[in-house]
This record gives sequence, structure tokens and C-alpha cells, in this order.
Amino acid sequence: MAQASTLRFSQFLIKLGNGANPEVFAAPCGLNSREFNRTAATNDTNVPDCADPDAPSWLERDTTSLSSALSGSGVVADEDFDDWNDWFESGETKNLEITLGTRTWRGPFKCTALNITGQRGSRTTFTVSMESDGKVVKQ
Repeated sequence: MAQASTLRFSQFLIKLGNGANPEVFAAPCGLNSREFNRTAATNDTNVPDCADPDAPSWLERDTTSLSSALSGSGVVADEDFDDWNDWFESGETKNLEITLGTRTWRGPFKCTALNITGQRGSRTTFTVSMESDGKVVKQ
């Protein structure tokens, strides 16, 4: 049996675009966890068994839309936190680049949540959530 090839944490990055032309993407410091979720909305159709109308039918599904969401948590890195805060407060869409090893996705996202937590005796932490605002494409 061959052992699986795995990826290190540093090979999974969320990079924020700077809006320039050409756009430059950089991963802000501080995230200790990252999550990339992709979902498909579907419509269900109940398809009967024509030979036996009393038999349970099967559902067939049609994909109607795709969506991506990103989230992360980590320590507040003072040198990069304003990037997250400014983006959240602007309400603007920002291009993001997600890298996973040699794979890359790009697309527009909104920053939908930014939460800061502080506890005496510990470093200040934050969580951030981002949702796609259009097509996210594998490069």
C-alpha cells in the first residue's frame, strides 16, 4: 500500500486581493485555522415508478446554484488586522485567492462576520467569515 501524499497547513492559504491591476494577492498573518466550504443548491423532483405507482419513488435533483464560503480563526496580528476590519466595514466585494497545494481558486467575496475575542491571560483572537459574491473559479 502506498502512503497518501498530504498537505501541510502552510499549503492551504486564504489570500486577499489588493484591487490593483494586475491584482496582487497576499495572505494576512494570524489565521491558525482555515475552512473552505462549497455548496450546491438543488431542486428536488419526485419521480414515480411507472410500473408500480404505489412503490416509493426516487428523488432526482437538479443543481440550481453554487456557492462558496470561507472562514478562519486565529490571533489578532496587529500588523494585518486593519485589512480584515477595513474590508468588513466597507461592505465591499473583494477578490480572494484560495490555494491548496498546487490548486488555486479565485473569486469575489464579501466579509460577512468579524468577531474579536479577548480573555485575560490569553492573546486576543478573532474569527472571520466570507461568502462568495459571484463565480469562484479553479484556475
